[in-house]
Amino acid sequence: MRLLKILILEPDPYQLMALHQMLNAVGIYDVLTASSLESAKRSLALGAAIDIAICDPQMKGGEGMALIRHLAGRQEARAIILLGRVAKALLSDLESILQVHGIKLLGQLHTPVSAVLMRGLLDTYLQTTRRSANV
Repeated sequence: MRLLKILILEPDPYQLMALHQMLNAVGIYDVLTASSLESAKRSLALGAAIDIAICDPQMKGGEGMALIRHLAGRQEARAIILLGRVAKALLSDLESILQVHGIKLLGQLHTPVSAVLMRGLLDTYLQTTRRSANV
């Protein structure tokens, strides 16, 4: 799989580890992990923009939504994968924010996350990126 840089924001250490291992299993090794918004911001400050951010926009304390706004405002991500169930009104707001900033919403994954569905979203991202590069 093409070298992708992915950021995971997940407060549950077991879920964070499972997502990280799932990405490693499909050949993605440049994975930033964060259990809080502040940790995610510190990781982002150390490197270049990421390809994909994975987070729950309905995380307690609003950290998931804050990360998405942070990434969008600074153009630090090309795509987002949402974790968990997202209320329709919030999803509509998210889609608007992402569209304005040119960030692709790849989809939603419910926990426990399916490796097959994760791989499908990653493949979609790679196909879209290849098509854009060929234009």
